Amino acid sequence: MGGDIAQWLLYRQNESLSISSLVVPPGVETPVHDHLAWGLVGLYQGTQQETFFRRVDDGTADQGHAELERVETRRAGPGDCYELIPPDGDIHSVETTSDVPSVSIHVLGADIGCIPRHAFDADADSVNLFQSGYTNVDCEEMVDDDGHGHVHTHDELP
Repeated sequence: MGGDIAQWLLYRQNESLSISSLVVPPGVETPVHDHLAWGLVGLYQGTQQETFFRRVDDGTADQGHAELERVETRRAGPGDCYELIPPDGDIHSVETTSDVPSVSIHVLGADIGCIPRHAFDADADSVNLFQSGYTNVDCEEMVDDDGHGHVHTHDELP
């Protein structure tokens, strides 16, 4: 996501569950993005300002034109939790407002670092595909339930 933002994979099961930690330095804001999966997020350290959006175009474009409507802005501190539920509760940006990095724990119903998602420019009414990846694990390093490794990539949307 840029800006020295780190996403650390803590656990993943197949493609249906991931637990990760997002670390955002002071004064840094993530791009407006979606998750394309249900999720629960809890803030462990620091404070954040979260701005939530809703897509108001037909929602079919993965690249190019996309219109967003700002829904609300919330502040979060240690111990605060919130849910992510697509399609209308899934698009947001996060800015660390504390003097220390914000650290959040994400439990999501997808392997969030390895799936193509959307980054939005709300001012330019545009959207682009991106894959956030993980700071500590490559997406190709997936291991199945039997402990056997296999190649796993997301070069194209299903």
